[in-house]
Parts: sequence; C-alpha cells; structure tokens
Amino acid sequence: MKKTIIISLIVAFVLIIFLFSTCYTVQENQYAYVVRFSKVEEVKTSAGLHFKIPFIDSVQYFPKNVQLYDLAPSDVLTSDSKAMSVDSYVLWKISDPMTFYKSLGSVSEAQNRLDAATYNALKNIISTMSQDSIITPSVEDGRNDLNVTVCNLVKEATSDYGIEISDVKIKRFDLPSENETAVYQRMISDRNQIAEKYRAEGESEATIMKNEVDK
Repeated sequence: MKKTIIISLIVAFVLIIFLFSTCYTVQENQYAYVVRFSKVEEVKTSAGLHFKIPFIDSVQYFPKNVQLYDLAPSDVLTSDSKAMSVDSYVLWKISDPMTFYKSLGSVSEAQNRLDAATYNALKNIISTMSQDSIITPSVEDGRNDLNVTVCNLVKEATSDYGIEISDVKIKRFDLPSENETAVYQRMISDRNQIAEKYRAEGESEATIMKNEVDK
C-alpha cells in the first residue's frame, strides 16, 4: 500500500513538472520567442497562455512597448573645434520581432547600436555649428529642428534592425569641465565690454547735452 502511494506521488509530481514545462504565459507588453535548438520556431505576439514542447523548446521574452534609452553624455566637436557635451535620449520599440532577433538578439545590443547611431548623428550635425551658436539663447529656436534632423539620421542608420525610432531628444548642451570656466569668463568679458560701450556712449551724450545747456 505504501509503495503504491509513493509511486502515485512520484507519477503525479512528474506529470505536474511535465504540465508546467509545456505551458508559458505572454503579457500584453511582451513578445515571446519560442527557441528550439538555437533556432526561433515562432514568435507569440498575443497575450495569454501558450504551449511548447517540454524540455526541447525554450522561451525568451522581449519588450513590445516603447523603450526609453537615456544615453550617457558624449563629447562632440563644433565647427570651430570646440568641445561640447551633449545629453540626449532615444524612444524606440521593436517593430519587426524576427528581424530584431536575427540582427540584434538582445535589448543591450540594440542600445549599443542606438548609442553609436545617435553619437554619429550628433557628431556630424554639431560639427557644422559653432560653439557660440550653440550656447547662445537663439539655439533654442532651432532645437526642435535639430532634434528632428538627428532623429531622421538615427532612423536611417537603424532601419535594418527591426526597430522603430519614435523620437530622439537633446536634453541639454554642456561645456566640458576643462574649458567651462574659460568660456564663461569670455562670455562675462564680452558682456562687460558691451556694458562699458553703452556706458561710454551714455556719458558722451550727457556731456553733449550739458554743453548745449551751458551755451
């Protein structure tokens, strides 16, 4: 009797393991890749309970929703050979699951490619702009156009990866720490020169008016 109970428990345990190994669930924000012998057999895009061959098939999950990739600030050179630090981010998602898996295979590799593509786009565009044009307030007027241009270049560079670029945004421009003080001092000096010029012109006008009154 005891032996029969033990065998029954073992069989039940094996059946439970077998049952769980045949089932897998997919969430609304996921792609599920069924991999058999290192080859993707199918990609499940619909949420719910699905089945696979136990002990042979494995399942890998990738995000379906839009991903935010915040790039590390990178240094680029302006047209006048001055260094600027650019802080930016990319919004992207997997649009073609199979192409994504074959060309990239992981989210980390996708981020590496986005990093390189965004840096190259920023480098090429910033190299046509002077540092003064970037740090002056007028750059804000063209920031949106700059974002659009960078976004289009990144889209073009990543078009074969099965991903869709929603947006690329430059959060801020910074001066590298080694020349930040020097540039700010130059800006202060320029403003002081302008103020001194206006002050001298004002004093000259005042002298002319005083002479006119004395006559």
